[in-house]
Amino acid sequence: MDMSSTVDGLDDPVQRDSSDLIEVDGDLDPSFDIPNQGKILIISRDQSYLTHGVHKFPAKFFPELPRYLIRKYSKTGEFVLDPMCGSGTVVLEAMLNDRIGIGIDIDPIARLITKVKTTIIDPETLNLAALDLTTRIQEFKNNSDQNPLIPEFPYRDNWFRSFVLRELAIINDSINNLLSKHQNDSEWSDIGDFFRVVLSSIIRDVSNADPHCTRTVLRKKVVKSISPGDTYVKFSQKLFHQCDSLAELSEISKTLELKKVRLPVGSAIETGLDNDSIDLALTSPPYINAVDYPRTHQLEMYWLGFLGDGPLSRVKREYIGTETVYKDEYIDLKTSGYEILDPILEKIYTSDPRRSFIVFKFFEDMKQQLAEMFRVLKPGSRYCIAIGNNLIRGVEVRSDEILSEIATSKIGFELERTFFSKLIRHFIRIPRPERMMGEWVLVLRKPD
Repeated sequence: MDMSSTVDGLDDPVQRDSSDLIEVDGDLDPSFDIPNQGKILIISRDQSYLTHGVHKFPAKFFPELPRYLIRKYSKTGEFVLDPMCGSGTVVLEAMLNDRIGIGIDIDPIARLITKVKTTIIDPETLNLAALDLTTRIQEFKNNSDQNPLIPEFPYRDNWFRSFVLRELAIINDSINNLLSKHQNDSEWSDIGDFFRVVLSSIIRDVSNADPHCTRTVLRKKVVKSISPGDTYVKFSQKLFHQCDSLAELSEISKTLELKKVRLPVGSAIETGLDNDSIDLALTSPPYINAVDYPRTHQLEMYWLGFLGDGPLSRVKREYIGTETVYKDEYIDLKTSGYEILDPILEKIYTSDPRRSFIVFKFFEDMKQQLAEMFRVLKPGSRYCIAIGNNLIRGVEVRSDEILSEIATSKIGFELERTFFSKLIRHFIRIPRPERMMGEWVLVLRKPD
């Protein structure tokens, strides 16, 4: 039987059910301590708030969770780092809460989205630029003598219908032609990135790819209804909608003291940041065996020129959680020396040596990542990690327990608390046996 109760420190009532699940509608007050090993369901209202909805991104944070953690574990003016920032949810929330948000990601799409959603552009200038762009697109598409530049990439003509390729190329060329006239204007550089993200955000929709799959795949049973001209309509609608969202962000930014965001070049393992310089680190690492980020965004990266003509596998090797491994790496069983992980590796190895090595490598990479966070965090500061557990070849991989063991026994963190954050919405469909019903949030503390 459900019962409603008011938790100390909360303005709004939360719901508790018989399994002690705490339900919160919207924001959770930072004065409230989620019980250790507790379960919480935050009903998100802000997934498209301001620029949070500028671009779909798999397995991204809903804003209320990082907002709560930022408010609870940091203060105004402090440095908040997301070392695997994805679509920039943490960085934007840090900025909106008058912290200095720092975002690092190896994924070029992630870096571009994060930059765009946290960059303030004068609304009047942006709207005039958008009108200029749509006029150019209209002129270009009505001129049959002009041939837009269509990039070459593997299986291009399978992914897109011929008229869609031409329409995307016309939009892309129109953006580039407009920007070439303002190449020495820094504000126009920001506007150009905004246009590119809007273009990127519709590419999956107008392709032949299954819109609900974690990976970019073609399915015989999925036949999209795409007509000539749809690409222009989708782009124009998204363009002016996001202009409005950025205008809202610009208005809210007038109330902020800092408005500072830093997006340094680096990786989660080598951030390039100073020792003892960060007040709070907060991230959601990749899921093992669930989200292949380069493959998910391959069409967008080809169109934006991030992949060149090289193989996708070359790029994928650089990611934590990569599935691109070589056969000689998993001929023999790899063990870690961790009490929880090694029996899991052995069980998976009996049916799938490759998967066993992928799991092994993920946690080896995460060990380095944890060490890097320990280095850059100030003493007494926290690292909050939201991690989903997995079912791999029928074996449950409790990533939260394994990371806790690594962080405390090998790195030097203290495990302050853990809690389970239940998920209620997914951008992408993951096969049911491997679907994450939620994430465990680890609150690690660097000792004083």
